[in-house]
This record gives sequence, C-alpha cells and structure tokens, in this order.
Amino acid sequence: MMRAAKANYTYASFDAHLQKVAAMKPTMLLMITVFLIFPAISQAESPFSSLQSAKEKTTVLQDLRKICTPQASLSDEAWEKLMLSDENNKQHIREAIVAMERNNQSNYWEALGKVECPDM
Repeated sequence: MMRAAKANYTYASFDAHLQKVAAMKPTMLLMITVFLIFPAISQAESPFSSLQSAKEKTTVLQDLRKICTPQASLSDEAWEKLMLSDENNKQHIREAIVAMERNNQSNYWEALGKVECPDM
C-alpha cells in the first residue's frame, strides 16, 4: 500500500511540474519575443534621419547642378526628376550620399563624376 501511495505521489508531482511548465510557456515566449524585438526597435531610424538624408540629397543635387549645368531653365523638381530618371545615376547618387555620410570627400566627388549629365 505504501508503494502505491509513493508512486501516486511521484506522478502527481510530475503532473504538477508539467502544469507549472505549461503555465510558464506563454511567459517565456513573451520574454523571448521582447528580447528579439527590442534591439530592432532601438536600432530603428530616428525621426530626424529623414531630415538629414533630405539635406544630404539636396547637397548632392546642388553639387550636381554645378557639374551638369542645365541650359534650359528647369525647376529644381524637374531637374531632379531628370537626373534621377536614369538607374545608373540613381546608383551613383546613392554612392555619393554614402560617401558624404562617411565624410569621404574623394569617394563623394568620384561618385558625382560618374553621373551622366542628361541632354537638355
């Protein structure tokens, strides 16, 4: 009789342990999710990064205007669209912006030198 009671106690404690583990699963999943998502949130771009990139883009386009002087009097938006209509130019402008972010003047001017001036 003693043996049956002891075995029953063992199964009962095992069952209780399984219930505790089952109760902890949602908590553990929540903690794992938080630990995986938090770094992504903390590395998200700041609200001012778009302003910074807009400033860099404006600077690049102003320098390009000096290199590729438009003969017709185009508005800034029309000239920008004309310059960015070519995929190669887009890539070179991106390279120039990256060089500017890294404060690398030689790569900046090299990238701008690769931009092809459109016929105007």
